[in-house]
Amino acid sequence: MGEMKKLRSRMAELEGKMRELQRELARSSAGGFRAMRESRRCPACGSGYLLHIPAATELGRRGPTPLSVHHEAGFWGATSKGPIEHFICRGCKLIESHAIDLDGITADGETVIAIDPEPEHPPSGGPFR
Repeated sequence: MGEMKKLRSRMAELEGKMRELQRELARSSAGGFRAMRESRRCPACGSGYLLHIPAATELGRRGPTPLSVHHEAGFWGATSKGPIEHFICRGCKLIESHAIDLDGITADGETVIAIDPEPEHPPSGGPFR
């Protein structure tokens, strides 16, 4: 009888772990990809050892300048718009970059192209109905 009790205990433990894994799977697959910024985990290797660069810079002619999404040339030089932050996995070295804001960036169809989502349903007209 002691063996049966051990088996039931082990089964209850495994069922608890399975429920925990199901909850974790539901959290990670809701919406598909989970960014390092929110999850604090690397989506490629699962590591939690990350680096955060909150104000990424690049080397310009006059020294470090903020890394940004877009630059616009002007009379007095270029202006940077859309500063970038990085999250880097210390395990597999995956880099995830995020625009901190998009203030002042407008789509011009050439250097900045807006992509809108596809319609949810196909058009009702056409050859296939």
